[in-house]
Amino acid sequence: MKTTVIVTVYNRPAMLVACLRALALSTKRVDEVVVSDDGSTADNVSRMQSAFPELPFPVRFVSQEDRGYRLSAARNNALRQATGEYIISLDCDILLMPNAVMAHVRAARRGWFLAANRAFVGAVETESALQQAMHPRLLEVLWEDADRRHLCRAHCQFQRNMWLRRLGLAKRHKPKILGCHFSIFREDIERINGFDEAYVGWGFEDDDFAMRLHKAGVRGRSLIPEARALHLWHPSLASRPADPVASPNLAYFKRRDVSAFCVQGLKVGRQTADDRRQPGEGGCRTKEGAGI
Repeated sequence: MKTTVIVTVYNRPAMLVACLRALALSTKRVDEVVVSDDGSTADNVSRMQSAFPELPFPVRFVSQEDRGYRLSAARNNALRQATGEYIISLDCDILLMPNAVMAHVRAARRGWFLAANRAFVGAVETESALQQAMHPRLLEVLWEDADRRHLCRAHCQFQRNMWLRRLGLAKRHKPKILGCHFSIFREDIERINGFDEAYVGWGFEDDDFAMRLHKAGVRGRSLIPEARALHLWHPSLASRPADPVASPNLAYFKRRDVSAFCVQGLKVGRQTADDRRQPGEGGCRTKEGAGI
């Protein structure tokens, strides 16, 4: 089974390089990585690409014009370039522990998505880590010092939502995923036409993705205990809403009768007036990964 890791990035070259170098330490080597850039500056793109030749796997790079936060489009761009049948999705500020890829691959099943999570690395520890050579011992030290208190709760909540879904009582997007760390077979992504690129500005693209997977009959499993990962600290941008209800995408997400197969997705087809949203409509200007 060929595995592709897709990584989204915007103007964080040091974190992207750390993410890729951590991937290079995986006990299960990935077949390829696709880096999808959401409009970084030319200098930052050059800094990212300069690290690619040193890596033990091929890296493809795809970018789009900087027109605000377009994470769904960036992820679809990566998926269009991916050649693997199994996809692991990351944000650039995620460091996978060495056994995480193996955990994803071992648990992979068609018709299922694997939802993982991440422990939070502090600001001082992040700065120190970015100045060091990447190696397994560093990752273990970061893991021991990271804030992991939410992980058990997140796993239990996922399990609870699975039971609620079987009883028909779960919210339509739960159990949910974090786009910064999950995995799934490509064919299951194609069943729902990928991420909905009508989501422009911060918020709800991951919830929409999970909701449509559920509608398509794709089930979920928590991989939180097995697939350990770290989230590097960075400041929140001022343009990110303090409260999710302030997201420009809230009304679109809450609309009724959402189809499993989105219109503005991997393959763009005919749009209806009800389905069409103009890029940037009500959008806020930010560049942070969903779920952070």
